[in-house]
Amino acid sequence: MRLLTGLLLCLCTQVFANNPDHINTGNSKAVFIDFETANYFIQFDIKKKKAFVKTEIYFNQDTAGNPIFDLVEDVLDLRVNGKKVKVKEINSPDRVTKYKLAQITLGPGAHRFEIKSEIKENLSFEKGGVLAGFWMSDLSDRTYIEQYIPTNIEYDQYQMNFNIEFIGAKKKQKIYTNGLLKKLSENSFSIKYPTYFTASSLYFHTATEGRFKEVKANYKSINGKNIPILIYSKNSWNLNTAKERTLKTLAELENKWGAWAHSSFIAYIAGQGGMEHSGATITSMRALEHEITHSYFARGVLPIDGNSGWMDEAIASWRDGGYKTAKKPNFNSASMASHSQYKRTTDRRAYTQGANFMAYLNHTLTNIGGLEKFLELMYTKYIHKSIHTETFRKELESFSGLNFEADFKQYIYGEKTKSNEAQLENPFHPKLSKNDLLNLL
Repeated sequence: MRLLTGLLLCLCTQVFANNPDHINTGNSKAVFIDFETANYFIQFDIKKKKAFVKTEIYFNQDTAGNPIFDLVEDVLDLRVNGKKVKVKEINSPDRVTKYKLAQITLGPGAHRFEIKSEIKENLSFEKGGVLAGFWMSDLSDRTYIEQYIPTNIEYDQYQMNFNIEFIGAKKKQKIYTNGLLKKLSENSFSIKYPTYFTASSLYFHTATEGRFKEVKANYKSINGKNIPILIYSKNSWNLNTAKERTLKTLAELENKWGAWAHSSFIAYIAGQGGMEHSGATITSMRALEHEITHSYFARGVLPIDGNSGWMDEAIASWRDGGYKTAKKPNFNSASMASHSQYKRTTDRRAYTQGANFMAYLNHTLTNIGGLEKFLELMYTKYIHKSIHTETFRKELESFSGLNFEADFKQYIYGEKTKSNEAQLENPFHPKLSKNDLLNLL
C-alpha cells in the first residue's frame, strides 16, 4: 500500500507540474486542475436551429481552491459534485487570457462537473440538416475547443467522448473526425478520442451527406500497420493530387523520424486556412505537407503552452524550407519562449526566426547526424507526451554533449524587445474572417 501511494503521488506530481501557477483572486485561490474524463452529450436540434451540450467532467485538483476550466460561451448551468454553483470569468494575473471559474472551494482530490452550454460558433442549419465544424487556431487566444465545449487548458491530456444526436434530421449526416466513430442509430453517433488528446488535438466536422467529394487510400507504415487515409473537399479535381502528396509526405517523414503514431489520417482540402490536429488537418493544398508534419511535432509530440508552440512551427517551417543548414542564426535575438506562463498562442516569429534557429542547430549537429537525428530521438521518446522548451534544450544537450544555454538565452528567451509578431502573416496559417470560417462548413 505504501508503494502504491508513493507511485500515485509521483504520477500526480508529474501531472500538476505542467500547470501554470494557481491564481490568487483575493479571498480565494483559482486552481488549475487535471481532467480525467470528459463526456459530451451534443444535440443538434434541426427544427429549433440550436445546438446544446451537456458535459460531465471528472477531474482532480492538487490543492484547495476554486477550480478553473474554460468555455468561451456562457455556462447555462453548472453543478459541482451535484451542487448548483455560480460561474464567473476571470483574467490571468497579467490579463493575457481569460478562464471560467467555478465559485466553490474544493479540497484536494477527485470531483465532478456537470455543465450545460450552447454551441454558437461555426454552425449553420439547412433544411433537414446541419453544418458544424470545430475550427481552431493556435494564433489567437481561446480558439481551441473552448470555443464550442467546456475543456481544460492545453497542458492537460485526457479522455474525451462524444455522444451526438441530430434531432429532427431529414437528411443523413456525415461526420469527419480523428476519433473512433460509431453509428448508434440513424441520427445518433458516438466518438471516442485517444487519451493523449488535448484541447487542440481533436478534429470534428459534420455536414449533410453528399456535400463533399472524397477519396480514400491505405498507407502501409514502416511498423507494418495499415493507416487509413480519407481526403475530402468540395471539389473533386484536387483530391487525387492531395492523396499522392499525402502518401509521399508520410513516406518522407516516416523515413526521417519514425512510424506514424496516429490511427488514421484525415484531411479536409478546404482551399483556405491551415490548422493541425492529431492525425488530421483542415488545409489548403499549399499547406498540406506542412500540416502533415505537425502530426509529428505539434499534435504528435505536443507543446504544453504558448511558450512551447514555437518549436512545432519552427520544425515544420524548417522542413518546408528543405531542411536547411546555417552556420549561425540570421537574427540578433528573439523572445519566442519568454512570454507570460499563461499565454496560450504560438509566437509567429517561429515560422521565420524559429526555422532559421533550427537550421543553425542542424549545422551545429552535423557530425552526429544533424537535427534530423535529434528529432527522431525526440519523437521516439516523447510521442503522445507534452513538452516544454526546456525539455527540448536539455535533450539537445544530452544528445550532443554541448551546452546550448547561451544560444537559447539569446535566440529563444531573448530580451523582450518590441516585435512585429502580431503583424507577421504566414501563408500556411492565414487569419480567416468569421464569414470565411462559415463558408468552410
